[in-house]
Amino acid sequence: MTDELEVAVSAAAAGDTSALRTIYEALSPRVIGYLTLRGAQDPEGLTNDVFVRVLPRIGEITGGWQGLRAFTFSVAHGRLVDEFRSRGRRPVHQEYDAEDDPRSHASAEDQALERIRSGGVLDVLELLPDDQRSVVVLRVLGELTIRETAAVIGRSEVAVKKLQGKALASLRMLLSTETGHLAGGHETTE
Repeated sequence: MTDELEVAVSAAAAGDTSALRTIYEALSPRVIGYLTLRGAQDPEGLTNDVFVRVLPRIGEITGGWQGLRAFTFSVAHGRLVDEFRSRGRRPVHQEYDAEDDPRSHASAEDQALERIRSGGVLDVLELLPDDQRSVVVLRVLGELTIRETAAVIGRSEVAVKKLQGKALASLRMLLSTETGHLAGGHETTE
């Protein structure tokens, strides 16, 4: 598949519109997934914005498929940051709804354990700090290298490695808590 995408990148740079479609179909689901997991209000619309910015510049991008993928996620990350900043300037006002009031629910720990039990790994990712979640999602969903991930989030490679290590340790702990809880809360030694 990667060889086909390398060819598509070259063809798209030369103006082949069917190659542009191939690139969009290969990357857009991953970009939508990244934006959704990071909390974009309109992930599909934001993905379209990303490709409106990326596709006209495809001839300028170096590094073939990997370079295009890294550049695309850099643009997606930047657009997401812009959205977060925009939301911060225009807070959303909503009517009070007692059912949505988190203060009427169980403790944060109980809520976290319930998410783990009822959801999957994606729900567990929500428990990570933003920077750790970004690294994990970019590395796994975006299939970016440590260097590419560092470029996307504007951190050093060392910082990305540390964030990834902390995130994986947290995920291991959270998932083992889920396993221990499902087994009745008792650990067995064999």
